[in-house]
Amino acid sequence: MSPLPSEFRYRVLPLPRVQREAKKLLTAQQLAEGVTLTKQLRYYPDVPDLSIEPCGDGMELRLEGEAINRQGWLRAIFWTHDASKTIYVVDIFWKKTNKVSVADLHRINHRIRQLKALLAGGGQPWKSG
Repeated sequence: MSPLPSEFRYRVLPLPRVQREAKKLLTAQQLAEGVTLTKQLRYYPDVPDLSIEPCGDGMELRLEGEAINRQGWLRAIFWTHDASKTIYVVDIFWKKTNKVSVADLHRINHRIRQLKALLAGGGQPWKSG
């Protein structure tokens, strides 16, 4: 594992919906491992140990670890709000195949559009129900 820079560039925040979904989808061990991996996004884009690729309007983070890989492919989708230096995790889901479906892309893009509109209007994802 390569050393990470000493200062954070971004805050990493999962949307409330994603927090609820993660608690239902993952075991406690998988959740802990996923959170540890996702925290590395604070150093984005300098995170060579993570598998990150464009995915619709966001970026796909392939969460891979000892506890996680037993069940399939876990994906987290995030969107970067550069003005506030915040990375929002907008979706998390399991894949039986190593490919994001068209339905996943539509859901991801819809959530990102909603988030952009909310932030543009001065709202906060945690106070907007």
